[in-house]
Amino acid sequence: MTPSERRRRLNSLRERLTSTRRVRTEESTWRRFRKDWKDATFSPEESGLRLFDTRGLAATATTSLIEWAVSEQNRPPLVLEIPETIPDDVLSAVISHPNLRLTLSSLPRQPLEIFDQLIVDPLRPLPWLRLRTLGGRDMPVRLVDPVPTAPEVTDDDEVAPSPWAILGLDNEEISSNLADSSMIGSAIAQFPEGNEDWSNMMEASYPLAAWIASPPKTRWHRWQRLRSRLDSEWIALLDLEYLPLERLAEVADEAPPRVLEIFAEKLRLLLHNDSEIGLRTRPATDPANASPGASWVAAQLLSNAAWLPEDMQEDLIRWALEAWLVHPPSNSLAALQSVDWIYKSQQVDVANYGPVLQGILRRANEFPIDHDLKIWSLLVERIRDSKQLQIEDLEAIIANLPLDWWALLAPELLTNLLAEESSLDWLFDNPIPWSAAILRPKGEPSTAPGLEDRYHPGCSPDIRNSLARRLRSRSERGTLPESAAPLLDLMESLDTVLEGDSPSTGRTHPMVGWLAQPIEKWPPISNEVAMQGDSQIAERIILRNSGYHEGLSGEQSQL
Repeated sequence: MTPSERRRRLNSLRERLTSTRRVRTEESTWRRFRKDWKDATFSPEESGLRLFDTRGLAATATTSLIEWAVSEQNRPPLVLEIPETIPDDVLSAVISHPNLRLTLSSLPRQPLEIFDQLIVDPLRPLPWLRLRTLGGRDMPVRLVDPVPTAPEVTDDDEVAPSPWAILGLDNEEISSNLADSSMIGSAIAQFPEGNEDWSNMMEASYPLAAWIASPPKTRWHRWQRLRSRLDSEWIALLDLEYLPLERLAEVADEAPPRVLEIFAEKLRLLLHNDSEIGLRTRPATDPANASPGASWVAAQLLSNAAWLPEDMQEDLIRWALEAWLVHPPSNSLAALQSVDWIYKSQQVDVANYGPVLQGILRRANEFPIDHDLKIWSLLVERIRDSKQLQIEDLEAIIANLPLDWWALLAPELLTNLLAEESSLDWLFDNPIPWSAAILRPKGEPSTAPGLEDRYHPGCSPDIRNSLARRLRSRSERGTLPESAAPLLDLMESLDTVLEGDSPSTGRTHPMVGWLAQPIEKWPPISNEVAMQGDSQIAERIILRNSGYHEGLSGEQSQL
Protein backbone atom coordinates (compact mmCIF):
# COMPACT_ATOMS: atom_id res chain seq x y z
CA MET A 1 0.00 0.00 0.00
CA THR A 2 1.42 3.40 -0.97
CA PRO A 3 1.96 6.09 1.67
CA SER A 4 -0.72 8.26 0.12
CA GLU A 5 -3.28 5.45 0.21
CA ARG A 6 -2.39 4.75 3.85
CA ARG A 7 -2.89 8.43 4.73
CA ARG A 8 -6.22 8.50 2.89
CA ARG A 9 -7.53 5.46 4.77
CA LEU A 10 -6.26 6.84 8.08
CA ASN A 11 -8.05 10.14 7.53
CA SER A 12 -11.32 8.43 6.58
CA LEU A 13 -11.06 6.22 9.65
CA ARG A 14 -10.39 9.25 11.89
CA GLU A 15 -13.40 11.06 10.44
CA ARG A 16 -15.66 8.06 10.93
CA LEU A 17 -14.67 7.87 14.60
CA THR A 18 -14.92 11.59 15.41
CA SER A 19 -17.55 12.96 13.04
CA THR A 20 -21.31 12.81 13.49
CA ARG A 21 -21.90 12.40 9.75
CA ARG A 22 -21.59 9.14 7.88
CA VAL A 23 -18.13 8.62 6.40
CA ARG A 24 -17.33 5.86 3.96
CA THR A 25 -14.41 3.66 5.03
CA GLU A 26 -12.79 0.73 3.30
CA GLU A 27 -14.47 -2.40 4.70
CA SER A 28 -11.18 -4.27 5.14
CA THR A 29 -9.74 -1.31 7.07
CA TRP A 30 -12.80 -1.12 9.32
CA ARG A 31 -12.76 -4.89 10.07
CA ARG A 32 -9.09 -4.80 10.96
CA PHE A 33 -9.59 -1.75 13.13
CA ARG A 34 -12.47 -3.37 15.04
CA LYS A 35 -10.47 -6.56 15.47
CA ASP A 36 -7.72 -4.62 17.25
CA TRP A 37 -9.78 -2.05 19.16
CA LYS A 38 -13.01 -4.00 19.84
CA ASP A 39 -15.65 -1.62 21.26
CA ALA A 40 -13.26 1.07 22.51
CA THR A 41 -14.59 4.63 22.56
CA PHE A 42 -12.62 7.61 21.22
CA SER A 43 -12.54 11.30 22.09
CA PRO A 44 -10.76 14.30 20.52
CA GLU A 45 -10.31 15.86 23.99
CA GLU A 46 -7.01 14.81 25.59
CA SER A 47 -6.95 17.08 28.62
CA GLY A 48 -9.20 14.95 30.80
CA LEU A 49 -7.68 11.58 29.92
CA ARG A 50 -5.84 10.00 32.84
CA LEU A 51 -6.47 6.24 32.75
CA PHE A 52 -6.83 3.83 29.85
CA ASP A 53 -8.32 0.37 30.36
CA THR A 54 -6.56 -1.84 27.81
CA ARG A 55 -8.31 -5.08 28.74
CA GLY A 56 -9.64 -6.77 25.61
CA LEU A 57 -7.52 -4.72 23.21
CA ALA A 58 -5.20 -6.45 20.78
CA ALA A 59 -1.44 -6.01 21.16
CA THR A 60 -1.39 -3.65 18.18
CA ALA A 61 -3.91 -1.33 19.83
CA THR A 62 -2.08 -1.36 23.16
CA THR A 63 1.22 -0.60 21.44
CA SER A 64 -0.42 2.30 19.59
CA LEU A 65 -1.63 3.80 22.86
CA ILE A 66 1.88 3.54 24.33
CA GLU A 67 3.36 5.18 21.22
CA TRP A 68 0.84 8.00 21.53
CA ALA A 69 1.63 8.42 25.26
CA VAL A 70 5.38 8.84 24.68
CA SER A 71 5.02 10.86 21.48
CA GLU A 72 5.22 14.18 23.35
CA GLN A 73 7.69 15.32 25.97
CA ASN A 74 5.29 17.37 28.08
CA ARG A 75 3.07 14.51 29.19
CA PRO A 76 2.06 14.16 32.86
CA PRO A 77 3.95 11.47 34.81
CA LEU A 78 3.43 8.18 32.97
CA VAL A 79 2.64 4.74 34.41
CA LEU A 80 2.68 2.26 31.51
CA GLU A 81 1.86 -1.43 31.41
CA ILE A 82 4.25 -3.00 28.92
CA PRO A 83 2.80 -5.86 26.83
CA GLU A 84 4.94 -8.89 26.07
CA THR A 85 4.95 -8.17 22.32
CA ILE A 86 6.02 -4.52 22.41
CA PRO A 87 8.56 -3.70 19.67
CA ASP A 88 12.06 -2.82 20.80
CA ASP A 89 11.92 0.68 19.30
CA VAL A 90 8.74 1.51 21.21
CA LEU A 91 10.26 0.13 24.43
CA SER A 92 13.32 2.33 23.87
CA ALA A 93 11.04 5.35 23.47
CA VAL A 94 9.33 4.46 26.74
CA ILE A 95 12.60 4.12 28.64
CA SER A 96 13.93 7.43 27.34
CA HIS A 97 10.79 9.48 28.04
CA PRO A 98 11.60 12.19 30.62
CA ASN A 99 8.28 11.86 32.46
CA LEU A 100 8.27 8.07 32.80
CA ARG A 101 7.34 7.27 36.39
CA LEU A 102 6.69 3.50 36.45
CA THR A 103 6.47 0.56 34.06
CA LEU A 104 4.51 -2.59 34.79
CA SER A 105 5.64 -5.84 33.21
CA SER A 106 4.65 -9.47 33.75
CA LEU A 107 8.10 -10.62 32.58
CA PRO A 108 11.62 -9.41 33.43
CA ARG A 109 13.10 -7.39 30.56
CA GLN A 110 16.77 -6.62 30.06
CA PRO A 111 16.22 -2.97 28.94
CA LEU A 112 14.28 -2.27 32.16
CA GLU A 113 17.14 -3.42 34.40
CA ILE A 114 18.52 0.13 34.38
CA PHE A 115 15.74 1.03 36.88
CA ASP A 116 15.03 0.06 40.46
CA GLN A 117 12.56 -2.82 40.51
CA LEU A 118 9.48 -3.70 42.57
CA ILE A 119 8.79 -7.44 42.39
CA VAL A 120 6.18 -9.73 43.93
CA ASP A 121 7.14 -10.82 47.45
CA PRO A 122 7.56 -14.62 47.41
CA LEU A 123 6.39 -14.89 51.04
CA ARG A 124 3.73 -12.28 51.65
CA PRO A 125 0.69 -11.45 49.53
CA LEU A 126 -0.15 -8.07 48.06
CA PRO A 127 0.09 -5.23 48.97
CA TRP A 128 3.57 -6.42 50.04
CA LEU A 129 6.33 -6.22 47.41
CA ARG A 130 10.13 -6.23 47.42
CA LEU A 131 12.25 -3.31 46.22
CA ARG A 132 15.52 -4.13 44.48
CA THR A 133 17.67 -1.07 43.87
CA LEU A 134 20.45 -0.56 41.36
CA GLY A 135 22.78 -0.35 44.32
CA GLY A 136 22.00 -3.97 45.25
CA ARG A 137 19.68 -3.37 48.21
CA ASP A 138 16.66 -5.70 48.64
CA MET A 139 13.93 -4.67 51.09
CA PRO A 140 10.20 -5.27 51.72
CA VAL A 141 7.80 -2.53 50.63
CA ARG A 142 4.12 -2.17 51.43
CA LEU A 143 1.93 -0.24 49.02
CA VAL A 144 -0.38 2.16 50.84
CA ASP A 145 -3.46 3.74 49.30
CA PRO A 146 -3.27 7.51 49.93
CA VAL A 147 -7.07 7.69 50.02
CA PRO A 148 -8.33 7.46 53.62
CA THR A 149 -9.81 4.05 54.29
CA ALA A 150 -11.29 2.18 57.20
CA PRO A 151 -8.76 0.79 59.69
CA GLU A 152 -7.06 -2.25 58.29
CA VAL A 153 -7.83 -5.61 59.88
CA THR A 154 -4.66 -7.43 60.89
CA ASP A 155 -4.12 -11.16 60.89
CA ASP A 156 -4.67 -11.18 64.63
CA ASP A 157 -8.05 -9.45 64.34
CA GLU A 158 -9.41 -10.86 61.09
CA VAL A 159 -12.15 -13.44 61.10
CA ALA A 160 -10.46 -16.57 59.81
CA PRO A 161 -12.39 -19.10 57.76
CA SER A 162 -13.49 -22.26 59.49
CA PRO A 163 -11.79 -25.59 58.77
CA TRP A 164 -15.17 -26.78 57.47
CA ALA A 165 -15.09 -24.13 54.73
CA ILE A 166 -11.57 -25.15 53.72
CA LEU A 167 -12.60 -28.82 53.65
CA GLY A 168 -15.68 -27.94 51.60
CA LEU A 169 -18.05 -29.35 54.26
CA ASP A 170 -20.02 -26.12 54.75
CA ASN A 171 -21.71 -23.76 52.33
CA GLU A 172 -19.64 -21.00 53.92
CA GLU A 173 -17.61 -19.03 51.37
CA ILE A 174 -14.13 -17.78 52.07
CA SER A 175 -14.11 -13.97 52.02
CA SER A 176 -12.54 -12.55 48.88
CA ASN A 177 -10.94 -9.81 51.00
CA LEU A 178 -9.36 -12.45 53.20
CA ALA A 179 -8.05 -14.39 50.22
CA ASP A 180 -6.47 -11.24 48.75
CA SER A 181 -5.07 -9.40 51.73
CA SER A 182 -3.95 -11.70 54.53
CA MET A 183 -1.42 -14.39 55.29
CA ILE A 184 -4.27 -16.84 55.85
CA GLY A 185 -5.73 -15.88 52.50
CA SER A 186 -2.32 -16.37 50.92
CA ALA A 187 -2.06 -19.85 52.43
CA ILE A 188 -5.46 -20.79 51.04
CA ALA A 189 -5.03 -19.27 47.60
CA GLN A 190 -1.38 -19.98 46.84
CA PHE A 191 -0.76 -23.35 48.49
CA PRO A 192 -3.82 -25.60 48.18
CA GLU A 193 -1.49 -28.63 48.06
CA GLY A 194 0.75 -27.30 50.82
CA ASN A 195 4.21 -25.73 50.92
CA GLU A 196 6.56 -26.86 53.67
CA ASP A 197 9.15 -24.10 53.25
CA TRP A 198 6.56 -21.33 53.32
CA SER A 199 4.83 -22.91 56.33
CA ASN A 200 8.11 -23.10 58.23
CA MET A 201 8.80 -19.40 57.62
CA MET A 202 5.28 -18.41 58.68
CA GLU A 203 4.97 -20.64 61.75
CA ALA A 204 6.36 -18.26 64.36
CA SER A 205 4.30 -15.20 63.41
CA TYR A 206 1.32 -16.70 61.59
CA PRO A 207 0.58 -20.13 63.11
CA LEU A 208 -2.83 -20.57 61.47
CA ALA A 209 -1.53 -19.65 58.02
CA ALA A 210 1.36 -22.08 58.51
CA TRP A 211 -1.06 -24.82 59.57
CA ILE A 212 -3.33 -24.30 56.57
CA ALA A 213 -0.39 -24.34 54.15
CA SER A 214 1.23 -27.44 55.66
CA PRO A 215 1.49 -30.46 53.33
CA PRO A 216 -0.53 -33.45 54.62
CA LYS A 217 2.61 -35.53 55.19
CA THR A 218 4.16 -33.07 57.64
CA ARG A 219 1.07 -31.69 59.33
CA TRP A 220 1.21 -34.09 62.30
CA HIS A 221 4.67 -32.86 63.32
CA ARG A 222 3.55 -29.25 63.02
CA TRP A 223 0.54 -29.98 65.24
CA GLN A 224 2.94 -31.04 68.00
CA ARG A 225 4.36 -27.53 67.93
CA LEU A 226 1.17 -25.52 67.29
CA ARG A 227 -1.48 -27.38 69.29
CA SER A 228 -1.36 -24.80 72.11
CA ARG A 229 -1.75 -21.90 69.65
CA LEU A 230 -4.65 -23.17 67.53
CA ASP A 231 -8.27 -24.00 68.24
CA SER A 232 -8.88 -27.73 68.46
CA GLU A 233 -11.32 -27.68 65.52
CA TRP A 234 -8.31 -27.24 63.21
CA ILE A 235 -7.41 -30.86 63.94
CA ALA A 236 -9.92 -31.55 61.16
CA LEU A 237 -7.18 -30.83 58.61
CA LEU A 238 -5.08 -33.78 59.82
CA ASP A 239 -4.99 -36.63 57.32
CA LEU A 240 -5.25 -40.00 59.09
CA GLU A 241 -3.16 -41.61 56.35
CA TYR A 242 -0.15 -39.62 57.58
CA LEU A 243 -0.95 -39.79 61.29
CA PRO A 244 0.77 -42.31 63.58
CA LEU A 245 -2.38 -44.31 64.33
CA GLU A 246 -1.03 -45.39 67.71
CA ARG A 247 -1.41 -41.68 68.61
CA LEU A 248 -5.01 -41.48 67.37
CA ALA A 249 -6.42 -41.74 70.90
CA GLU A 250 -4.27 -38.77 71.90
CA VAL A 251 -5.67 -36.73 69.01
CA ALA A 252 -9.22 -37.84 69.83
CA ASP A 253 -8.76 -36.53 73.38
CA GLU A 254 -8.37 -33.03 71.93
CA ALA A 255 -10.77 -33.15 69.00
CA PRO A 256 -14.30 -31.67 69.26
CA PRO A 257 -17.31 -33.84 68.30
CA ARG A 258 -17.57 -32.63 64.71
CA VAL A 259 -13.94 -33.47 64.04
CA LEU A 260 -14.46 -36.93 65.53
CA GLU A 261 -17.35 -37.48 63.12
CA ILE A 262 -15.01 -36.77 60.22
CA PHE A 263 -12.29 -39.01 61.66
CA ALA A 264 -14.78 -41.83 62.26
CA GLU A 265 -15.66 -41.92 58.56
CA LYS A 266 -12.00 -41.69 57.49
CA LEU A 267 -11.00 -44.47 59.89
CA ARG A 268 -13.85 -46.63 58.63
CA LEU A 269 -12.53 -46.34 55.08
CA LEU A 270 -8.98 -47.11 56.20
CA LEU A 271 -10.10 -50.22 58.10
CA HIS A 272 -12.16 -51.44 55.17
CA ASN A 273 -9.14 -51.11 52.88
CA ASP A 274 -6.62 -52.59 55.32
CA SER A 275 -7.98 -54.44 58.35
CA GLU A 276 -4.49 -54.74 59.88
CA ILE A 277 -4.68 -51.03 60.67
CA GLY A 278 -6.87 -52.00 63.61
CA LEU A 279 -3.84 -53.51 65.37
CA ARG A 280 -1.94 -50.22 65.11
CA THR A 281 -4.92 -48.12 66.15
CA ARG A 282 -5.60 -49.94 69.44
CA PRO A 283 -3.97 -47.97 72.30
CA ALA A 284 -1.67 -49.95 74.58
CA THR A 285 -3.48 -48.82 77.72
CA ASP A 286 -5.37 -50.45 80.55
CA PRO A 287 -9.04 -50.41 79.45
CA ALA A 288 -10.17 -49.52 82.95
CA ASN A 289 -8.16 -46.29 82.72
CA ALA A 290 -9.16 -45.40 79.18
CA SER A 291 -9.23 -41.70 78.35
CA PRO A 292 -12.15 -40.25 76.34
CA GLY A 293 -9.95 -40.53 73.26
CA ALA A 294 -9.16 -44.19 73.94
CA SER A 295 -12.88 -44.87 74.50
CA TRP A 296 -13.61 -43.23 71.16
CA VAL A 297 -11.02 -45.42 69.42
CA ALA A 298 -12.53 -48.48 71.11
CA ALA A 299 -15.97 -47.45 69.84
CA GLN A 300 -14.61 -47.20 66.29
CA LEU A 301 -12.97 -50.62 66.49
CA LEU A 302 -16.23 -52.11 67.75
CA SER A 303 -18.23 -50.34 65.06
CA ASN A 304 -16.01 -51.85 62.37
CA ALA A 305 -15.67 -55.29 63.97
CA ALA A 306 -16.93 -57.09 60.86
CA TRP A 307 -13.93 -55.77 58.90
CA LEU A 308 -11.25 -56.65 61.45
CA PRO A 309 -9.18 -59.87 61.45
CA GLU A 310 -10.80 -62.81 63.24
CA ASP A 311 -7.92 -62.98 65.71
CA MET A 312 -8.91 -59.50 66.93
CA GLN A 313 -12.42 -60.58 67.97
CA GLU A 314 -11.28 -61.82 71.36
CA ASP A 315 -9.38 -58.59 71.96
CA LEU A 316 -12.47 -56.59 70.99
CA ILE A 317 -14.45 -58.36 73.69
CA ARG A 318 -11.70 -58.18 76.27
CA TRP A 319 -10.25 -54.70 75.71
CA ALA A 320 -12.46 -52.61 73.42
CA LEU A 321 -15.75 -53.35 75.18
CA GLU A 322 -14.40 -52.34 78.57
CA ALA A 323 -12.53 -49.31 77.25
CA TRP A 324 -15.58 -48.13 75.29
CA LEU A 325 -17.82 -48.14 78.35
CA VAL A 326 -15.46 -45.95 80.39
CA HIS A 327 -16.30 -42.87 78.27
CA PRO A 328 -18.68 -44.05 75.52
CA PRO A 329 -19.20 -41.36 72.83
CA SER A 330 -22.72 -40.01 72.58
CA ASN A 331 -23.04 -41.53 69.09
CA SER A 332 -22.41 -45.12 70.17
CA LEU A 333 -25.22 -46.82 68.26
CA ALA A 334 -22.90 -48.52 65.76
CA ALA A 335 -20.69 -49.84 68.57
CA LEU A 336 -23.74 -51.25 70.38
CA GLN A 337 -24.94 -52.94 67.19
CA SER A 338 -21.50 -54.49 66.67
CA VAL A 339 -21.37 -55.83 70.22
CA ASP A 340 -24.73 -57.46 69.56
CA TRP A 341 -23.43 -58.89 66.27
CA ILE A 342 -20.23 -60.25 67.84
CA TYR A 343 -22.08 -62.17 70.55
CA LYS A 344 -24.81 -63.48 68.24
CA SER A 345 -22.84 -64.25 65.09
CA GLN A 346 -19.27 -65.03 66.10
CA GLN A 347 -17.71 -67.84 68.09
CA VAL A 348 -18.29 -66.12 71.41
CA ASP A 349 -19.80 -67.49 74.61
CA VAL A 350 -23.41 -66.30 74.27
CA ALA A 351 -24.08 -67.16 77.91
CA ASN A 352 -22.00 -64.14 78.90
CA TYR A 353 -24.03 -61.79 76.73
CA GLY A 354 -26.77 -61.24 79.31
CA PRO A 355 -24.39 -59.86 81.95
CA VAL A 356 -22.71 -57.73 79.28
CA LEU A 357 -26.05 -56.18 78.29
CA GLN A 358 -26.92 -55.54 81.91
CA GLY A 359 -23.60 -53.76 82.35
CA ILE A 360 -24.24 -51.58 79.31
CA LEU A 361 -27.75 -50.77 80.57
CA ARG A 362 -26.44 -49.75 83.99
CA ARG A 363 -23.86 -47.50 82.34
CA ALA A 364 -26.49 -46.07 79.97
CA ASN A 365 -28.63 -44.83 82.85
CA GLU A 366 -25.85 -42.41 83.81
CA PHE A 367 -26.13 -40.43 80.57
CA PRO A 368 -28.47 -37.62 79.41
CA ILE A 369 -31.29 -38.13 76.92
CA ASP A 370 -29.12 -37.06 73.95
CA HIS A 371 -26.83 -40.10 74.37
CA ASP A 372 -27.46 -43.13 72.13
CA LEU A 373 -27.07 -45.61 74.99
CA LYS A 374 -29.55 -43.73 77.17
CA ILE A 375 -32.12 -43.68 74.37
CA TRP A 376 -31.68 -47.42 73.79
CA SER A 377 -32.04 -48.11 77.52
CA LEU A 378 -35.36 -46.22 77.55
CA LEU A 379 -36.67 -48.49 74.80
CA VAL A 380 -35.55 -51.62 76.66
CA GLU A 381 -37.14 -50.43 79.90
CA ARG A 382 -40.37 -49.56 78.10
CA ILE A 383 -40.64 -52.99 76.45
CA ARG A 384 -39.34 -55.14 79.31
CA ASP A 385 -40.55 -53.24 82.36
CA SER A 386 -43.53 -51.34 80.87
CA LYS A 387 -41.92 -48.09 82.02
CA GLN A 388 -44.03 -45.04 81.18
CA LEU A 389 -42.14 -42.64 78.93
CA GLN A 390 -42.54 -38.93 78.38
CA ILE A 391 -43.23 -37.65 74.88
CA GLU A 392 -39.65 -36.33 74.76
CA ASP A 393 -38.38 -39.86 75.42
CA LEU A 394 -40.53 -41.29 72.62
CA GLU A 395 -39.35 -38.57 70.25
CA ALA A 396 -35.73 -39.45 71.02
CA ILE A 397 -36.39 -43.16 70.41
CA ILE A 398 -38.11 -42.54 67.08
CA ALA A 399 -35.57 -39.97 65.88
CA ASN A 400 -32.38 -41.81 66.85
CA LEU A 401 -32.96 -45.57 66.93
CA PRO A 402 -33.48 -47.83 63.89
CA LEU A 403 -37.15 -48.33 63.06
CA ASP A 404 -36.70 -52.11 63.35
CA TRP A 405 -35.76 -51.68 67.02
CA TRP A 406 -38.91 -49.87 68.11
CA ALA A 407 -41.37 -51.27 65.53
CA LEU A 408 -42.90 -53.69 68.07
CA LEU A 409 -43.91 -50.61 70.08
CA ALA A 410 -45.46 -48.85 67.07
CA PRO A 411 -49.04 -50.30 67.16
CA GLU A 412 -49.49 -49.35 70.81
CA LEU A 413 -47.85 -45.97 70.31
CA LEU A 414 -50.04 -45.00 67.36
CA THR A 415 -53.21 -46.24 69.10
CA ASN A 416 -52.44 -44.08 72.15
CA LEU A 417 -51.68 -41.02 70.02
CA LEU A 418 -54.90 -41.39 68.03
CA ALA A 419 -56.92 -41.64 71.22
CA GLU A 420 -56.57 -37.90 71.84
CA GLU A 421 -57.43 -35.16 69.37
CA SER A 422 -54.61 -33.04 70.76
CA SER A 423 -52.01 -35.60 69.63
CA LEU A 424 -52.83 -35.16 65.94
CA ASP A 425 -50.61 -32.11 65.66
CA TRP A 426 -47.68 -34.16 66.96
CA LEU A 427 -48.40 -36.87 64.37
CA PHE A 428 -48.50 -34.27 61.60
CA ASP A 429 -45.33 -32.56 62.82
CA ASN A 430 -43.47 -35.89 63.04
CA PRO A 431 -44.25 -37.89 59.88
CA ILE A 432 -43.19 -41.51 60.39
CA PRO A 433 -43.42 -44.44 57.93
CA TRP A 434 -46.16 -46.05 60.04
CA SER A 435 -46.91 -48.69 57.42
CA ALA A 436 -43.33 -50.00 57.64
CA ALA A 437 -43.46 -50.02 61.44
CA ILE A 438 -46.96 -51.48 61.95
CA LEU A 439 -47.69 -53.73 58.95
CA ARG A 440 -45.37 -56.51 60.10
CA PRO A 441 -45.96 -60.23 60.64
CA LYS A 442 -47.27 -61.20 64.05
CA GLY A 443 -44.43 -62.76 66.01
CA GLU A 444 -41.61 -61.10 64.09
CA PRO A 445 -38.69 -61.02 66.58
CA SER A 446 -37.14 -57.70 67.54
CA THR A 447 -33.65 -56.93 66.26
CA ALA A 448 -32.87 -54.52 69.11
CA PRO A 449 -30.07 -55.57 71.48
CA GLY A 450 -31.61 -56.95 74.66
CA LEU A 451 -35.05 -57.45 73.07
CA GLU A 452 -34.45 -60.44 70.80
CA ASP A 453 -36.98 -62.48 72.83
CA ARG A 454 -39.73 -59.91 72.26
CA TYR A 455 -42.02 -60.07 69.23
CA HIS A 456 -44.06 -57.72 67.08
CA PRO A 457 -47.77 -57.89 68.00
CA GLY A 458 -48.95 -57.26 64.44
CA CYS A 459 -51.39 -54.58 63.35
CA SER A 460 -54.44 -54.27 65.58
CA PRO A 461 -57.78 -54.03 63.70
CA ASP A 462 -58.68 -51.14 65.99
CA ILE A 463 -56.03 -48.95 64.37
CA ARG A 464 -58.11 -48.64 61.20
CA ASN A 465 -61.14 -47.40 63.14
CA SER A 466 -59.00 -44.89 65.07
CA LEU A 467 -57.42 -43.58 61.88
CA ALA A 468 -60.80 -43.28 60.15
CA ARG A 469 -62.31 -41.44 63.10
CA ARG A 470 -59.52 -38.84 63.12
CA LEU A 471 -58.73 -38.49 59.42
CA ARG A 472 -61.62 -39.55 57.18
CA SER A 473 -63.73 -36.39 57.31
CA ARG A 474 -60.69 -34.10 57.15
CA SER A 475 -59.36 -36.01 54.15
CA GLU A 476 -62.67 -35.65 52.31
CA ARG A 477 -62.69 -31.91 53.04
CA GLY A 478 -59.07 -31.60 51.88
CA THR A 479 -57.92 -30.01 55.15
CA LEU A 480 -55.14 -32.47 56.01
CA PRO A 481 -51.49 -31.36 55.64
CA GLU A 482 -49.10 -33.21 53.32
CA SER A 483 -47.37 -34.65 56.38
CA ALA A 484 -50.49 -36.78 57.00
CA ALA A 485 -49.51 -38.96 54.00
CA PRO A 486 -48.04 -41.85 56.10
CA LEU A 487 -51.24 -42.04 58.19
CA LEU A 488 -53.49 -41.91 55.12
CA ASP A 489 -51.44 -44.66 53.44
CA LEU A 490 -51.88 -46.89 56.48
CA MET A 491 -55.61 -46.18 56.72
CA GLU A 492 -56.22 -46.86 53.03
CA SER A 493 -54.09 -50.01 53.14
CA LEU A 494 -56.31 -51.36 55.92
CA ASP A 495 -59.43 -50.23 54.04
CA THR A 496 -58.52 -52.24 50.94
CA VAL A 497 -57.77 -55.45 52.83
CA LEU A 498 -61.09 -55.14 54.67
CA GLU A 499 -63.01 -54.47 51.47
CA GLY A 500 -61.16 -57.15 49.49
CA ASP A 501 -59.87 -54.66 46.92
CA SER A 502 -56.41 -54.26 45.42
CA PRO A 503 -54.37 -51.39 46.82
CA SER A 504 -54.14 -48.12 44.95
CA THR A 505 -50.87 -46.24 44.48
CA GLY A 506 -49.60 -44.95 47.80
CA ARG A 507 -48.36 -41.51 48.69
CA THR A 508 -45.18 -42.44 50.54
CA HIS A 509 -44.46 -45.46 48.32
CA PRO A 510 -46.35 -46.67 45.25
CA MET A 511 -46.60 -50.26 46.60
CA VAL A 512 -47.19 -49.51 50.28
CA GLY A 513 -50.72 -50.96 50.26
CA TRP A 514 -49.43 -54.46 49.55
CA LEU A 515 -47.86 -54.67 53.01
CA ALA A 516 -51.40 -55.23 54.35
CA GLN A 517 -52.26 -57.89 51.73
CA PRO A 518 -51.66 -61.66 51.96
CA ILE A 519 -48.31 -62.45 50.41
CA GLU A 520 -49.91 -64.85 47.90
CA LYS A 521 -51.79 -61.89 46.38
CA TRP A 522 -48.69 -59.82 45.84
CA PRO A 523 -47.84 -59.12 42.19
CA PRO A 524 -44.27 -59.44 40.92
CA ILE A 525 -42.44 -56.31 42.08
CA SER A 526 -39.14 -55.41 40.45
CA ASN A 527 -36.34 -53.97 42.54
CA GLU A 528 -36.60 -50.76 40.53
CA VAL A 529 -40.23 -50.29 41.56
CA ALA A 530 -39.56 -51.47 45.12
CA MET A 531 -36.82 -48.88 45.60
CA GLN A 532 -39.14 -45.98 44.82
CA GLY A 533 -40.51 -43.90 47.68
CA ASP A 534 -39.76 -44.21 51.38
CA SER A 535 -36.68 -46.35 52.06
CA GLN A 536 -38.14 -48.05 55.15
CA ILE A 537 -41.20 -49.18 53.20
CA ALA A 538 -38.99 -50.20 50.26
CA GLU A 539 -37.00 -52.48 52.57
CA ARG A 540 -40.14 -54.27 53.79
CA ILE A 541 -41.35 -54.76 50.21
CA ILE A 542 -37.99 -56.15 49.06
CA LEU A 543 -38.02 -58.58 52.00
CA ARG A 544 -41.63 -59.52 51.04
CA ASN A 545 -42.73 -59.32 54.66
CA SER A 546 -46.50 -58.92 54.74
CA GLY A 547 -48.29 -57.63 57.82
CA TYR A 548 -51.56 -59.37 56.89
CA HIS A 549 -53.40 -61.56 59.39
CA GLU A 550 -56.99 -62.77 59.49
CA GLY A 551 -58.03 -60.18 62.03
CA LEU A 552 -57.53 -57.40 59.46
CA SER A 553 -60.26 -58.77 57.16
CA GLY A 554 -62.80 -59.59 59.89
CA GLU A 555 -65.98 -57.75 60.80
CA GLN A 556 -65.30 -54.11 61.66
CA SER A 557 -67.46 -51.07 61.79
CA GLN A 558 -67.35 -48.97 58.63
CA LEU A 559 -66.37 -45.38 59.45
